[in-house]
Amino acid sequence: MKQAVIVCHRGASLVAPENTIASLEKAIDLGADVVEFDVRPSRDGILYVMHDAEVDRTTNGTGRIADMNSTDVDALDAGSWFGEEFAGERVPRLDAFLDVCRGRIATYVEIKEGDPAEIRDMLAVRGMLDDAWTFSFDQAIRAEARAKVPDLRRMVLYMHVGSVDRAVAQDASILEFHADNLDEDLVASARQAGLITQMFYAGTDRAVFEKAVRCGVEQMNIDHVDIFRSVERELMSLV
Repeated sequence: MKQAVIVCHRGASLVAPENTIASLEKAIDLGADVVEFDVRPSRDGILYVMHDAEVDRTTNGTGRIADMNSTDVDALDAGSWFGEEFAGERVPRLDAFLDVCRGRIATYVEIKEGDPAEIRDMLAVRGMLDDAWTFSFDQAIRAEARAKVPDLRRMVLYMHVGSVDRAVAQDASILEFHADNLDEDLVASARQAGLITQMFYAGTDRAVFEKAVRCGVEQMNIDHVDIFRSVERELMSLV
């Protein structure tokens, strides 16, 4: 039994405001192997680390980031909503975010909006391409990434492809499961096909984490790192 790779979902978002440099630093402090984050462009084409289409939930601003110029986005406070100690935390520009990641933590880029080729080039110029991968819920972006940047590894969701064979046919490198479709035989089949297996789970149910460990899932895209590691240690001690 081997320890799973930990992917911190939106950084260490339980202890710092999601998708900020602060949450990235906390993920590194936790010992995470990978940071997952979301990308969207401003109106003038600057790529930012931001989950929602609108800035309202995670900043002191309002409106769509796609309708805002970079000077306006740069002025937003992305930390006070989470806690006073994070007042003044900014919405990171992608280039600055990657500069902090470089040499310290691998990257999983979820493209909400944006050009996969531009993101690929930003990773490549920093020597980060080998340890990075991408995904998008937007089918057009997934197709564009496959066509334009085949050297940027791509992840697919089992709930989208429906089979290991289809994941392989789409030239995926990583196949992600969720709690409702996680199955030991499927995980084994994916690994035999050369895919890296990953699970996304935002909850705290120890039974879900136990199943992931018993199935041999290689990477865990999670919020509750401490609970997962506790379950993992318990099971490994029985081997």
